[in-house]
Amino acid sequence: MPSVATALDRPNDHPLYTEAELTDLRRTMLLYARFFPPGYERNQKRQIAQSLRRLFHNKNWLDVHKSER
Repeated sequence: MPSVATALDRPNDHPLYTEAELTDLRRTMLLYARFFPPGYERNQKRQIAQSLRRLFHNKNWLDVHKSER
């Protein structure tokens, strides 16, 4: 059985997204979070958006997950 590290190194095992799709996903998470009252669910959506923002600044991650469509 292959190790997890080996599986993560293969870029063909996951979908690729355009930068616009990733930006739109982040924007959607922030807008969706506003529909919830302050609490757990709202925080989860905001954390997803925050994580995406951090990943945008990681060039290695972006190179592996971004397509040039």
